Amino acid sequence: MRINSLINANELEKAVATLSPEESHHLARVLRVQPGQEIVLFDGQGGVADAVIESVSKTAVEARIETRRTVPKPVVELDLIQAVPKPDRWELVLQKAVELGATSIQPVLTQHTEFKPNPKKQERWEKIVLNAAQQCEVRWLPTLNPLARFDAVIPSLKGYDLVLVGSLYEGTIPFRDVDFSEKKRVALLIGPEGDFTEDEVAAAVGNGAVPVSFGDRILRTETAAIFGLSVLAYELL
Repeated sequence: MRINSLINANELEKAVATLSPEESHHLARVLRVQPGQEIVLFDGQGGVADAVIESVSKTAVEARIETRRTVPKPVVELDLIQAVPKPDRWELVLQKAVELGATSIQPVLTQHTEFKPNPKKQERWEKIVLNAAQQCEVRWLPTLNPLARFDAVIPSLKGYDLVLVGSLYEGTIPFRDVDFSEKKRVALLIGPEGDFTEDEVAAAVGNGAVPVSFGDRILRTETAAIFGLSVLAYELL
């Protein structure tokens, strides 16, 4: 198994890099790395280094850097804006969004959202995103934005080349009929289990969103996110 560890960009420039206390603990106590073992370090902003474990202690793991390289930034920004579902479903969405190439994830509260805001959840969500990035070797760490109200996010939709909003109301077009050409900044809006309200969809459309359907079946919110991101990854990435 190839081990990938996030590291501070400044440490990545040193001959011998020291990993953070949290990452060092994970490597030493969970993965039980040993001196001489190979490891890949990345800073989440395209910087990558092949390294070899130099020393392992209770407080720090040090790695000698052998080679460095830079992975280009994704050419397409792919942002997921989603109403937060139940915890297990949301954690699945976070994992799969990272795997499927989302560059930004914006959790939102809508009129039908049942999730109750809890500041402590943000830290757990960030760890899920980081773990997914490490496992999938995502070299540009996606941005996980703080939870926000949907109506506060809507004005930002005008800054995208393409915004798609999943909708069960009339007036949608099939996902397959969307024109994806020349799109460099794209957002996908996914509602809660009860869908967006008609007013929320109308507000999104008023700010440039295109309402789309996902076929004849009604998909659960986590399935809709994974389906939509998969199509966008195929078309754009």
